[in-house]
Amino acid sequence: MMKNLWQKSQPHVIAIAIFFVIAMFYCLPAFKGMVVNQHDVLGWKGMAQQSFEFKEKYGHFPYWTNSLFSGMPAYQVAFESKYNFGIAWLDFVFKLGLASPASLFFLSCLCFYILGNVLKMKPWVAVFAALAYSFASYNAILVAVGHTTKFSSMGYAPAVLAGFILLTQGKYRWGFITTLVFSTLLFYQNHIQIVYYTLITIAIAAIAFAIKAIKEKQFVALGKTAAYGLVAAGISAGSYAIMLIPMNEYAKETMRGGRSELTINKPKDDKTKGGLDKEYAFRWSYGIDETLTIALPELKGGSSGPGELGDQSKAISVLQESGLPQNAQQYFYQFLSSYWGPQRSGTSGPVYFGAIVVMLFLIGLFVVRSWHLGWLVAATLFGLVLAWGYHVSSINYFLFDHLPYYNKFRAPSIAMVIPQLTFSVLAGLALQALIYEDWKEGELMKRLKPAAIAVAGFALIICAMYFTSDYRSENDVEGKKMMVEALTQGQNEQARAQVTAIASDLFNGLSEDRKALFGKDLLRMLFFFVIGGGLIYATIRKKLAATTAVIILSVVSFIDLIQVDLRYLNNARYVPEDEFLSKFTPNRADMQIKQDTGYYRVFDRENDFSDDSRSAYHHNSVGGYHPAKLGLYQDLISEQIGKGNMQLFNMLNTKYFIINNPSDNIPVAITNPDNIGAAWLVKNIKYVNNADEEMRSLDSIKPLDTVYVDVREKSKITGTPQFDSTAKISFVENKNDYIKYTSVSAAPQFAVFSEIYYPYGWKAYVDGKETPIARVDYAFRGLSLPAGNHTIEFKFEPDSVKKGDLLSLILGIVSWILILICLFFEWKDAKKATV
Repeated sequence: MMKNLWQKSQPHVIAIAIFFVIAMFYCLPAFKGMVVNQHDVLGWKGMAQQSFEFKEKYGHFPYWTNSLFSGMPAYQVAFESKYNFGIAWLDFVFKLGLASPASLFFLSCLCFYILGNVLKMKPWVAVFAALAYSFASYNAILVAVGHTTKFSSMGYAPAVLAGFILLTQGKYRWGFITTLVFSTLLFYQNHIQIVYYTLITIAIAAIAFAIKAIKEKQFVALGKTAAYGLVAAGISAGSYAIMLIPMNEYAKETMRGGRSELTINKPKDDKTKGGLDKEYAFRWSYGIDETLTIALPELKGGSSGPGELGDQSKAISVLQESGLPQNAQQYFYQFLSSYWGPQRSGTSGPVYFGAIVVMLFLIGLFVVRSWHLGWLVAATLFGLVLAWGYHVSSINYFLFDHLPYYNKFRAPSIAMVIPQLTFSVLAGLALQALIYEDWKEGELMKRLKPAAIAVAGFALIICAMYFTSDYRSENDVEGKKMMVEALTQGQNEQARAQVTAIASDLFNGLSEDRKALFGKDLLRMLFFFVIGGGLIYATIRKKLAATTAVIILSVVSFIDLIQVDLRYLNNARYVPEDEFLSKFTPNRADMQIKQDTGYYRVFDRENDFSDDSRSAYHHNSVGGYHPAKLGLYQDLISEQIGKGNMQLFNMLNTKYFIINNPSDNIPVAITNPDNIGAAWLVKNIKYVNNADEEMRSLDSIKPLDTVYVDVREKSKITGTPQFDSTAKISFVENKNDYIKYTSVSAAPQFAVFSEIYYPYGWKAYVDGKETPIARVDYAFRGLSLPAGNHTIEFKFEPDSVKKGDLLSLILGIVSWILILICLFFEWKDAKKATV
């Protein structure tokens, strides 16, 4: 019996061992104590530092953080469940406790291998497809920049799909367990956009299965599949309620929830109800012709920046021989970019699936006879259309406005994860069909003729692009203009003509560099097409054993993929952890500020409002780093703070500015003499009719004199302040979720607080009696205060977190019970079968 069990499990053990070894060797520096120098991870560490310090001091994470954007919910930064009883801890098991990022590559391979086996691929074919999916270039790029939760979510997606496929095969208990476990783990990676695309893929597959079941009159099977699938998905989503409920609540108040009511400088067709503005959301739209990077990675030059130009770059040679000063050369070098595609905000690298994978996908269109072909093609096309973003605006703008929750997501290019999955699946099914399926005499060759034409046609299209492209981008025009203007300020026409000539030579050289990159990868693609096609032909003609052919194809395909991966994630990207964290080493300005133990905020003028994690690491920062800022605060940044309105800095309790000292080029802290502190009393209340009026009122605000309030907030204000020269409000303490003040006055007053208004969870108490918080001066908190001496307290106790935590506990217990019940009945059935 043991021998038989080993024979059945041996191929799977070998496959898992292959994944383990490949992941370990590719990420070997991670096992030597090194870490990938990831920009986004560094940003997260900066914004989460205060929460970890709070937990170390008080034993739990706070619900609110003061460290970024003048305050926001901390459960969007660092958070944990009170109970942790669900099945999410299995994440450690499926990653084998490996060091990151090796754990991510291993997880992805393992989950796709599960899908391959469910689709009845031979073990070696499943290995081929798993490596194709897991080592597509996008995954390596995600690791390089620090989008590890995205990659981790992508890793679990194939296993969730495997659960659904098991249900369609009538294996209801195993399908339910697989769907429940892996969809729960998918949710807990906390990347909802990948969850969304995974659900879209499964929905398309479900439609295909429903059509098949209805045609075959399999209504019971259809009903059971739907019931088990929906229950499993519902429980897994509910078990993540600890984050989903607060996140849904928070989203309403963010940029992604379309919180802004401003119409200033915003085109009507750009605004989406309850979501992001289209211009912002669609900046990263994958070009239609750029899609061909799936087979030729540097078709559009690779990544933004000069990193891929190489030592033989003609543009760099022009720059070096230009006669420009060294500092000017260094300045313009950073604006050179090998990328010439249409993504408006640039890219960290192309989406590359592998030449052999693409070739097999095209062949699969003609040789795969399973019902899966229909939904794989449909999902591929839908994913591509989504990724094209504004290039097919008639479709995508409609979907953005009408598809539930879709308008919360930015970067349409992320939708390329759908074809990344479907290409790998169909390539695996095609390889399975070519080598292992029984074909009637002549039928396979008949099907391969149009497949060969499709592959050849695909190659010819790319060859034609090589000869007809101009290798220029819209950014080149701006770059050339900027270079000329920067170097000819105050110069005569002769100097301007000379610089213009240099700029023209520079960008002409850049076009030649891009063409060279394209040509190099074109030859590379054709080489792998020939190798892959030759191996397939030799196998069909019985010149090569099936297993040998699949192994060789797997090796060749992996070599193809890993060569491109190494362009973006290689040993040079790893650094010692202390070097990685060196950005947070306190500088002179930090040390100056830390001597002040009071409560105040800091603005680092050396950073912007989207990348100020270093300041947030050390201080309560006016800036910050987070992909979903509060909408009201973003409006303040856009309309007031970012334009240098000093009164807004004063109102935000900005006591220190960090600037670069020109004498020694080292940051220094300067004190803001006009800072008005954590709270103040105003003399007058002026009501305005709408958000635009309120924002414009801030242009000339005198905060100690007048507060501006939207008329919709009037009911929260219980009286009119009366002038009292002796009235005073004093700050006592701030413990993130708890803030305390005291006030004294002989007449009723109205207080404004430097804290950002957030409608969910914050409650104010005057001498223990709850008092309504009014939103004032567009984004601040205000309270009416009676005459006398008072204690004022703010407490942040969001019900959404409590409800979510309790629901997660209940459904976590339910999940375990249902899994055990299913396993018990599977054991009983297996026992009966052996009797």
